[in-house]
Amino acid sequence: MKASSLAGLIRVWTLPMTVSLILLGASYASFLGLKVNLVMLLLALFGSLLLHAGANVLNDVNDVVKGVDSPESPTAAYREHPVLRGEIGKRSAAMLSYLLVASGLLTGAVVSFLTGPAVFLLELAGALALFSYNGPILDLKAKGMGEFLVSTVWGPLFVMGGFSASAAGRLSFYAFLISIPSALIMMAVIYSNNYRDIETDIAAGVRSFAYRTRSRSNFIYAACIFGAYALQLLYIILGIIPLSTLVGFFTIPYAAFLPKKFSKKAVDIDAKTGLLFTAYNFLVIAGLVV
Repeated sequence: MKASSLAGLIRVWTLPMTVSLILLGASYASFLGLKVNLVMLLLALFGSLLLHAGANVLNDVNDVVKGVDSPESPTAAYREHPVLRGEIGKRSAAMLSYLLVASGLLTGAVVSFLTGPAVFLLELAGALALFSYNGPILDLKAKGMGEFLVSTVWGPLFVMGGFSASAAGRLSFYAFLISIPSALIMMAVIYSNNYRDIETDIAAGVRSFAYRTRSRSNFIYAACIFGAYALQLLYIILGIIPLSTLVGFFTIPYAAFLPKKFSKKAVDIDAKTGLLFTAYNFLVIAGLVV
């Protein structure tokens, strides 16, 4: 398989999302005055990236098997999809995903052995959630819960994992709180993806949350994005995060044009919203460490 196909298979361009969340948790630990263990942080980051890559591969396999992804689907129009194009067999891709996820869990187990059980338990919960998104058993996306599932993983679970790995296995309710704005934007990422794909999802028998709420879709998408900024402002007022994290508001001009793109079902609306997610997180991290 070509390097470009492998990159497309694991969707390498999405991995900075996970990097930003793990570092957000670590940065918040540092802001609270806790000593950050860089070795444990890097191990947790590596394991989380393996989980993310494995989930991406398995998601593509499941979508092809169920007929959600086809040569005519919007997904095929804007990104590499080696499983759909037959560059790798579905069975081989599934085995690769299992290997990546198992390696990620093993890395988490090492971190937990050295710091405490929190990191492994968080990664295990994330892995189970991701396997349940559009897997053959639960398929929570089809039951209207997929968007909530993904935003829980790419929000509280990864942020608290980064916090715990950095801070000798500690957990903090405040780390959970500061992850919610990111989770809201991730909700917008997945919601926009599923809203764009409503027609192909329906044909495959999938009734996502985006489908079930399609009459209020514009409001839900905008509420997720701008609710993140409102919540961040509340946290600043309450002293949970410093005033310097207002630097995250520099992404508002970019965010402001996204609802129009969403309403038109832009083929790359999920990618554009994902860019907002990553940029927002890294700016908040900068505000925490200055």
